[in-house]
Amino acid sequence: MMASDTPVNTTAKIDLIPLPSEQSHELLMAVIGILSFFCVLGTVGNSLVIYVYVRKRNKLASTVFIITLACTDLVTCVLIIPYTIVLEYMDYFIKYDILCKCYMFLITSNVPFSAFIMMAIAVDRYFCICLPFTHFLTTRRAKLIIMILASFAFMLGIITALNFGVYSSARGNRTKSVLMYDGICKPNGLIFNHTFTETYQKIYSSFFIIVIVVVVILYIMVYRFVSLRRARRRRMRYQSSGYSSCKDHAASYLNTRALLTNGCVKTELEPYSELEERPKSEKTEINRQMTIRERGLVANIRTAGMLFVVTAVFIVVFLPAWLMAHQVIPYNILIFYMYFFYNVANPIIYAFMNTAFRRDLKDVVKCRLT
Repeated sequence: MMASDTPVNTTAKIDLIPLPSEQSHELLMAVIGILSFFCVLGTVGNSLVIYVYVRKRNKLASTVFIITLACTDLVTCVLIIPYTIVLEYMDYFIKYDILCKCYMFLITSNVPFSAFIMMAIAVDRYFCICLPFTHFLTTRRAKLIIMILASFAFMLGIITALNFGVYSSARGNRTKSVLMYDGICKPNGLIFNHTFTETYQKIYSSFFIIVIVVVVILYIMVYRFVSLRRARRRRMRYQSSGYSSCKDHAASYLNTRALLTNGCVKTELEPYSELEERPKSEKTEINRQMTIRERGLVANIRTAGMLFVVTAVFIVVFLPAWLMAHQVIPYNILIFYMYFFYNVANPIIYAFMNTAFRRDLKDVVKCRLT
């Protein structure tokens, strides 16, 4: 969802779609009920995610991103969703200007920050799987990236908040502009003019598309890399079965000595011809390291699969709201606020797709019960 989402739909709901009062009230009550359920479920789920991942001793870059994402989701469930429920119930009539600005800041900084974290996670998976030699995203760099992204999202939220308020400009005596209190949280143009607001909203909205394009491209590259690697391994095994000796095809194969570093696989390549000259004990050690590397790569691929599902859910639930905000499809309050499902879904995805998370969660529950 982009900066124009709430204002566009709020204005449309108030001025352009005068629904019958009973129907509007029933629909609003349904939305409030769903959001309340999201609030409770998301608070519990994200709290468990944070607790489980914070307790991990060796935090990888992906772990840092997951913790940050869970914290962002928790803030949404604890603060933003209840805030939204109150504002919808009050039909966006707010007594104090600061409360209007605070809400717009929270919702328009939290959403892009989640999107930016999604993109950072995709970059992390790409480097861990496709370019493991670079060790680009260490834990320290991941924290630095999060600080930069948070600062940028903070700036976006501030600009949007300054453009909203419960006061508007009106012409008084002698054509002088005076402030008029109307109590509705909406764009007022007091600080930024109309031209700036339109330009800013277009730039803000484009971030959503940019994130989607970048993430999709990165995961396609990861999928292509994994597919080609598996095809190469199958071909090597097939060729190996047709020869009686490793020495006959030693020049065409490479052995990998692997170490797990920062959640990514570090590899050093050496020819099979050199391997044949090594002592048997050293060959055993190299084979063991190869097994470690394979396990590490499989773990990275599984993590990438899980985080891709998280990204896919983000795209699916945010896209309708984004289209409604730009009046591409008709506004529906129930469908529009389904984008909050993303903040609830992540713990569920972890529970279904991450065996280690389920195991750690069971340990937490057992410790609490004993």
